[in-house]
Amino acid sequence: MIDTGLRDKIVLISGANNPRGIGAATAQAFAREGAKVGIVYKRLSPEEYGVSHAQAAQALQAQQPGEALYHALRMQTAEAVVRAIRAAGGFSEAYEADLAVASNIPAVFDWIERVFGPVDVLVNCAAHYELADSIFETTAKGVDMTFSVNVRAAVLAIAEYVRRYRLHQLRTGRIINLSTDAAQLFPGQIAYGASKAAIEAFTRSIAYETGEYGITVNTVAPGPTQTAYIPEESVQALMDTIPLKRLGQPEDIADAIVFLASHQARWITGQVIKVSGGHAL
Repeated sequence: MIDTGLRDKIVLISGANNPRGIGAATAQAFAREGAKVGIVYKRLSPEEYGVSHAQAAQALQAQQPGEALYHALRMQTAEAVVRAIRAAGGFSEAYEADLAVASNIPAVFDWIERVFGPVDVLVNCAAHYELADSIFETTAKGVDMTFSVNVRAAVLAIAEYVRRYRLHQLRTGRIINLSTDAAQLFPGQIAYGASKAAIEAFTRSIAYETGEYGITVNTVAPGPTQTAYIPEESVQALMDTIPLKRLGQPEDIADAIVFLASHQARWITGQVIKVSGGHAL
């Protein structure tokens, strides 16, 4: 068995309250390696995405993948994820905060240091997207919100991580960001795609700046992954575009993130790795 070197490491993951999402799978994967996992999340109203609370409740009951179920899951706390980790013998705590508010970011790090200690591994998984995000529908508010969560919050979280890493004189650090394999071409999601391309760009720059301190910085770019948002009627068409002929599962992405945080990835930095089954090659 490979020793990832993650036992007793402190991991902070944003955006992990959807129990069927990438963040939740990543939190559970780290916990299985013996890490102590802090989850920061924000509950989102389904009505922002055209889903009523009644539709969300029905979707939760049916558990049928699609927009209604996806947004129903995003409106929940992270307690289900925390309970699952604890039930398996792991260590996890959760904290609700809106990372689009810059002053909340130091507070998140204060919280996890009180609960577990200084952060060894930072995973920027939280993301925002607009329902209408083509050039024909884009708005200043939508662009600002997308970039405030996907770019500004991630950069400020990394800056806070690096500041405290140096303060605590840590010697090995890991930062993993989340992009999308459509970052270079995402019609219909132009602000979202551009924000993810920005993540890929700052990954390289920050890796260069922090390498001398023993910090690696990498990005995982998932392909189509079933986090409860892809309806059954869309699955076959998507699979036809994927060389490995199946949708991604959250665990596929989580395993890549854990690898990049592991001892085995100690000489990998500044990379954007598509985990997509060959989609968007």
